Amino acid sequence: MKDYGRLALLVIAVVAVAFGYVQLQQNKGYGLKAGTPAPPFALPVRGGGSVDLASLRGHVVVVNFWATWCPPCVAEMPSLDRLHRALSRDGLVVLGVSVDQDEAALTAFIEKSGGLTLKVLRDPGGAVASGRYLTTGYPETFVIDGAGVIRETYVGPADWDTPDALDHFRGLLKPAD
Repeated sequence: MKDYGRLALLVIAVVAVAFGYVQLQQNKGYGLKAGTPAPPFALPVRGGGSVDLASLRGHVVVVNFWATWCPPCVAEMPSLDRLHRALSRDGLVVLGVSVDQDEAALTAFIEKSGGLTLKVLRDPGGAVASGRYLTTGYPETFVIDGAGVIRETYVGPADWDTPDALDHFRGLLKPAD
């Protein structure tokens, strides 16, 4: 009888671990899911001023959480800036939210890169990123529609200025018929 008890406990433990694994796989580690209202934030812009996400209603907004100490973030930043340059006149808003605590490192990166044209917001330590957007790592990007709803999430770096990516964002910018 004692062996049956141990076997039952082992089976329960295996089932619990399997259930946890399946839950993690289904969630894929993403913070917020598509269809979720984008959490509001107001953050300072590097160089002065601030951006309040609520003021951008009516625009498609790309919010990229990143850091200068993150090699994939640094690698993708030029293509994100080119996306901004290519489609900002069409209404796309691209925000780079730096979670760097070291503002000097951020300034050095921007100067070394020749300057960024997209707005770089400051979220030292990732209070907004981790707290409100539930980011699981960097870079993590959220595409928010004009109604303030998250439409797409991307975990990890991406090539934001490929012809396919530009066409995709042009499609998101077209008014609904």
